[in-house]
Amino acid sequence: MSRARSNKENRPKRPSTLGLLLGGTGGRKDASKGAEAERQRRRRERDRSREMAAYVGYDAMYKDGIAQVMPGVFSQTVEFSDISYQSARKEARETAFTVMSSLFNYFPADSHVQLQVVNAPIPADEVGRKVFFEPGERATAGLAEEYNRILNDKMREGVSNLVRHRYLTYAVGADDVDAAVPKLARIRGDVEQTLARIRCSSRALDGAERLELLQGQLRPGSRFEFSWDKLSPTSGARTKDFVMPSTLDFKPEGRSDCFCSDGRYGAVLAVRSFGSVIEETYLASIIDLPLPLNVTLHVQPIAQSEALALVKRQIDWMDKEIIDEQMSAVKKGYDYQILPPELRFSKEEAEELLDFLRNKSERLFVYTGLVYTWADSLEELDRRVQQVTSVAQGCTIGLEPLHFRQRQALNSVLPLGDNHVTVSRYLTTGQVAMQMPFASQSLDEAGGGYYGQSKESGNLVLCDRKRLASPMGFVCGKPGSGKSFSVEREITNTVLAHPEDEVVIFDPAGEYGNLVGALGGANVELAPGCSAVLNPLDTADVADRADAAKLAYKTDAVLALSSALMAEGREGLPERDRSIIARCVGEAYRECARDGRLPTLGDFHAALLAQPEPEAADIALRYERYVKGAFSFFNGQSNVALDNRITNIDMHGLGQNMRVFGMITALEMVRNRVMVTPPRPNYTWLYIDEVQSLFAHPTVVEYFARLWREGRKFGLICTGISQNTSHMLANAEARDMVLNSEFFLLHKQSTADLDACAEMLQLSATERGYIGDAVKPGEGLLISAGIRVPITDDFPKGSLYDLWNTKPAEVAEREMRRAAREAEE
Repeated sequence: MSRARSNKENRPKRPSTLGLLLGGTGGRKDASKGAEAERQRRRRERDRSREMAAYVGYDAMYKDGIAQVMPGVFSQTVEFSDISYQSARKEARETAFTVMSSLFNYFPADSHVQLQVVNAPIPADEVGRKVFFEPGERATAGLAEEYNRILNDKMREGVSNLVRHRYLTYAVGADDVDAAVPKLARIRGDVEQTLARIRCSSRALDGAERLELLQGQLRPGSRFEFSWDKLSPTSGARTKDFVMPSTLDFKPEGRSDCFCSDGRYGAVLAVRSFGSVIEETYLASIIDLPLPLNVTLHVQPIAQSEALALVKRQIDWMDKEIIDEQMSAVKKGYDYQILPPELRFSKEEAEELLDFLRNKSERLFVYTGLVYTWADSLEELDRRVQQVTSVAQGCTIGLEPLHFRQRQALNSVLPLGDNHVTVSRYLTTGQVAMQMPFASQSLDEAGGGYYGQSKESGNLVLCDRKRLASPMGFVCGKPGSGKSFSVEREITNTVLAHPEDEVVIFDPAGEYGNLVGALGGANVELAPGCSAVLNPLDTADVADRADAAKLAYKTDAVLALSSALMAEGREGLPERDRSIIARCVGEAYRECARDGRLPTLGDFHAALLAQPEPEAADIALRYERYVKGAFSFFNGQSNVALDNRITNIDMHGLGQNMRVFGMITALEMVRNRVMVTPPRPNYTWLYIDEVQSLFAHPTVVEYFARLWREGRKFGLICTGISQNTSHMLANAEARDMVLNSEFFLLHKQSTADLDACAEMLQLSATERGYIGDAVKPGEGLLISAGIRVPITDDFPKGSLYDLWNTKPAEVAEREMRRAAREAEE
């Protein structure tokens, strides 16, 4: 294979005592070997170089993202996502630890691994000027403008002007790039599979993305303007010419602990010491600082045979020390069994380490930890360095500046998989894996809707449910917890962010009418005396389906309706009733087909009365009030269509049993619309308030669960809204629906509901606290697939707030003000 170049060029018991035992190293003791010696020589040449292009630590960058670091060494960078580690259950954290341990153990001794977490500032010209929602239609232009202004104001809070990325760079030896390609591809595939075990997605960066990442570290804040078209044999340009700084001063104002790159000051600190135990939160504590940062861990695996030999040599040396101490004690007349505590503990730790290496799947690594930050002035840089150092000290981590070695340090924090700094120490697999790169989790998906701010970092929480494999979801919370406010905000998000989609709302309490009117939608009221008519047997939207398919769908719907009408419906419809209903549905369609029309409930009712079984008469009696009298608006041809982009089915004028009947009839209308072949290109967002009322009857749940399972294949995104989570989860079908959903917005829960949520969604004690009795309205926990973010919301008052607010007192006050204004006019 030929390639064209782009230019010429399980956890240990005591996980941190080994550093005390072996101390810092100056690198591997077998560095005199030919290949390693040559690499060290090339590094020294780079570090001494006065030419900028020769100094930057790679020789060539290819379009697919493979970099030639030096002759015979090639690297690739994988970006991986965050996971909810810090607030996860103990079992989930142990699984993550096991996976990270297996990841580091995977790499062979001839490779090099570099783990990085980068807090990258959003360009200054974008902060406060971002367009979250396009103005779109005239009816929503003003709302979009206000929404954009509010979210830009919130961006300035917390660390919302930082974007956090995680990278894993690995380097391997190969004769040339063609030989390196299969090696790197195999490693990439194995890394992606390993990280997927903890629901951590990953992808390899291409060449342009790696160059942008390099430029962000070499020239912080500069705009990336590279393109492959700018490289040509005639221009003589190299990729380095586009990413390297114009000036690089490693002694700004005579200082040796920082450098200046194109007017910005940077400093790299090294991890010198750990406490008695490496805490899993130490890295997260540093990463969570609202500062531009690059935290880099260089990990060089050591062959197991070499590691065992190293530890054995240490034990032999300590045995000699013990003998010398004992002989000295005998000569002085002391008890020879009394040894210096430090020597005794070191011997015990060395023997424990030897056992780990032999019997517990532990390996030994040469480790270097670096922290890089930058600022616009030396004063600001010193403040940031002090912040980082103070936080590290609080975690018993010793960070020290690298005096006179900033030149080597800058190359070492570049994502190339090459370490130029010799400040290193030995750590085991468990000690390396304990340094989790997962801090406070963020959710910032381009094009997503706004759900609040992260309670931990203050970042905006932006989620696009259309990206989820199963976008179905639930919004749950006690009355007064902010549930309705959140739902109305998400509906607005949907309308503004996805102008091509349509929204249908089932509104049993009449809460959404004002919102739908403001968004330019249509309100359809189902109540005695209203003009709207819904026909449960309507098949207008599925006219292209086979007759057998249409009949099967409608039979399911009528069975669900019949179950909802039964007082004994909680036990389900008897099989005899099911057979009678299925027979009568078929007869109604056949009879009406002769007249060239669709059947109505009246036709179904007539078919029931014509049956010989006494059960048929009972079923007909239950349907009678929907065929005759005040509730006969379900008996006739439908005059309601989902032809408006936003439709609200208002059922607050119906009694409880009637609402279930109305919901199922409206669900059938939605199903007819979306379940067409081929599927429609746009999505239908269905919001069902008081969804728990559908779970009282097994046949109804069965019908609804089928819609939930099949709807996503046809672009249907369902959202169930409930204030009684435990009641909902008591049903097996409902539990399956929850397990097959990937979106949950949980607000304050009652004790019983909290226990049900925690058991079903495997919430940790910390996550339980986010939805417990102490939280304020609007606060809660957002779950989107594997991402779990605690949210808070202090939305400012204004047009949007008034539109979403459902607090009775504030709504009444608002209506009084509006009435007063109208009276004055």
